[in-house]
Parts: sequence; C-alpha cells; structure tokens
Amino acid sequence: MKYLSLLFFGALFFFSGCGNSLKTGYQKIQSKDGKYSVVLPNGMREIKGLNASASMQYGNFDSGISFMVIVDDFLEYKKIVDDNIGNFQMIECFDTTRATDIYGLKGYEFLIMQLSKAETEDFRVDSSMDDDTVINGLDARLSEYREKIKGDNSAIILCLYKGKDKLYQVYAMSSQKKLAENKQIMLDMVKSLEEI
Repeated sequence: MKYLSLLFFGALFFFSGCGNSLKTGYQKIQSKDGKYSVVLPNGMREIKGLNASASMQYGNFDSGISFMVIVDDFLEYKKIVDDNIGNFQMIECFDTTRATDIYGLKGYEFLIMQLSKAETEDFRVDSSMDDDTVINGLDARLSEYREKIKGDNSAIILCLYKGKDKLYQVYAMSSQKKLAENKQIMLDMVKSLEEI
C-alpha cells in the first residue's frame, strides 16, 4: 500500500502567491491509466514532486492550491488489515465483529490519519464524517485537517472513496491563511472523482 508521505507539504510554500488566479470554468481530467477522472478549475496545471505515490498532481501558484490523488488496491489494503488484525482489535474504529467496519473507509481513514500525525509537528482534525456518504455513486468519507511540517501551516481537505477494487485518497491543500478564500474550490475538486 502506498502510504502518504506528508513531506510534500513542504513544497506547498511554492503555492503561496497573492490573489486567486483560477480562471472561470472547469476542465475534466482523466487519469493516465483511464480508470478515473476529476474536475479541476481551468487555472490548475500538472505539477511534479508533491508525492511519489500520487497518480495525479495539480497546482496553481497564484491561488495557493494544490491537488493530488493516491490510488491503493483494495485487496492489498485488506491484506494489511488481515495481517495486523490483532493490533486493530483494540482500536475503536475497527469493529472486528463486522467486516464492513474492518475493511471500510472509516478504518482506511484512521490509518491514513495516524500516518499523517506521525510525520507532522502539529496536527489537528477540524471535521470528519461520522458515517460514510455516497459521492458520484461511490462510498466516500470527507475530512478536513490542519498540519504543520517544517514550519509550513497547511489546510487539507481529504475525500476517501471506495471504488470497485480501488481505494482513492483525494487531497486539496492550501495554506491555512488562504483556506477561507479557497475552501469551496477545494471541496469541489475533492468531490469530483468518478470511476470510469
């Protein structure tokens, strides 16, 4: 499983320009493997170097927003859970009597958040869903959190999706100072993933 390496947020300072230059209108972008698509503002451009595990990375220098998608194989995630079930039995979000909780998005979110916390100076979850929802026909969970890495204060909106055989981590990131002006665009982006 491709674990999220949060060191890419150190690169976020490159996206701290003034003003919001995202053009009006949106573009539908298909993944290189043709398995999913997202809808992003016209001003977003493909970038490199946020995260080696990301299958898609976009940003806009002027608005201070970056976006990425990480795709995990569901069977690989299930194997990790199965191999570590003894460790998970004491964790509240893993109800080991109900398979849907063990392998569901709540457990997936928990593992990702634990990895994120381990790599940050400061970490705070602003909001997280109690129950899964459905977005574009896929089970999904939405959360917002803030973190500090190497002095950079980032605001992140994360939407997790469970597809046919894949799990998707869809991130929109901004500086905490620019969150208020960028939040709706960030929400629109993370809620746009569709499997093809």
